[in-house]
Amino acid sequence: MQADERQPDLLRHSPRALHEQLTDRLRAELASGYRPGDRVPTEEQIMRAHGLSRVTVRRALQTLVDEGLLVRRQGKGTFLAGRRPRVAHRIDHFGPFLDAFTASGVEVDVTLLDFRWEAAGALPGGFGARKGKALVYDRLYCTDGFAHALNRITLPGPLGEAVTARHAEAMGVYQILREVLGIIPARAEFEIISELPDIALARSLRISPSTPLLILDRTSFDSGGRAVEHTRHHLLPEVYRLVFDIDPRQRAVAAAARPPRGGTTLPRR
Repeated sequence: MQADERQPDLLRHSPRALHEQLTDRLRAELASGYRPGDRVPTEEQIMRAHGLSRVTVRRALQTLVDEGLLVRRQGKGTFLAGRRPRVAHRIDHFGPFLDAFTASGVEVDVTLLDFRWEAAGALPGGFGARKGKALVYDRLYCTDGFAHALNRITLPGPLGEAVTARHAEAMGVYQILREVLGIIPARAEFEIISELPDIALARSLRISPSTPLLILDRTSFDSGGRAVEHTRHHLLPEVYRLVFDIDPRQRAVAAAARPPRGGTTLPRR
């Protein structure tokens, strides 16, 4: 895919759409002639090389972005993505999110993106019935400059008042609960869904708004049944696997301890 070099024509009368043919050709050219981190030709250069419209070229490039093969960097261009990390995240016991990277042998950098207060009534995770405000902050996880997760953590107001931005940046929420607030979670509920990111989230993760995300919602409770934290994990599905090991004995204990409302309850290990 040399810039401005005329390429063989695509099959314009083929049953396959032009943007699909171009996607296949670009994928093959990227695999044979580029290394991770290389900048790829611009839309205009690809248009001239293949004699195609901007709409067709843009759609093919977007497909490769959605697949994770290309990454767009605002103001810099489009680049061949680096090798993707693979992370197995266990959700069958209490532990820091960072444990998943250690167990998977993946190095990660964590950045605090936001630290704010919001009305508790508008928040998820069992805080809706509470009055006042809750602390909300975002942590971005990157490997070699590649963003692959953003966690949005919510703490109820009375707990959040003791937490600083320095805590939020340097410590996982379970570490904060234990070491700053003196709370040991007794159980947790999970919900797993898939959804598209909003514009702000897509910008933070450097992905297209049309890229589906794996969403893991977790709410942790203390021994008195009070919600002490809620974390929404926004995960790139090509990077993360969610692992759950079911032990029949633990299942019986969890069923006996489960409150009347729904959710997945885990015994504390």
